[in-house]
Amino acid sequence: MNPIPDRPATAYAPFFRPGISFITCWAVNGEPLFGQRTTAHLVRSVLREVKQRLAFTMLGFVILPAHLHLLIRPEDGIPVGQIVDRFLHRYHDSYLQVMGIPGEMEVWDRRRSIERVDDVDDFAHKLDLIHYDPVQHGLAARPELWESSSYGPWVERGLYKLGWGWQKPARLQGG
Repeated sequence: MNPIPDRPATAYAPFFRPGISFITCWAVNGEPLFGQRTTAHLVRSVLREVKQRLAFTMLGFVILPAHLHLLIRPEDGIPVGQIVDRFLHRYHDSYLQVMGIPGEMEVWDRRRSIERVDDVDDFAHKLDLIHYDPVQHGLAARPELWESSSYGPWVERGLYKLGWGWQKPARLQGG
């Protein structure tokens, strides 16, 4: 199959609104804490729980064994840092409980990245980065083979076509 070219950034425009943030969080010491189906599911469950208390729109996500990326737009003037802090805290507590770990254990690396998404081009780049990341890290041969991401719903919306990401997308070349 020939590679599917990147859609122009204008194809992403209907989904872009100001206020979007691209978030990256790492597991402590690069441990593969999210590599099991149970722990990846726990990430999604905690995000849904946090969303009930601190409203935000989830535009994209990928959960890899040792880090995750989120693309969210807070609502009601809620600071993105507050959403991230709540998520990290709730996941930490839930992880210890699910894994049966008494006492304290570090789950998250102290570093995290929160970047503002400035425009449609930046949004397109970040969404493509999220969906190509499992392939980039050698965890899946193609984006549709990685179930812990938002790739499938974006295919259903028509933004991606089957075959996109089977080779490194042009938008991600050199970066």
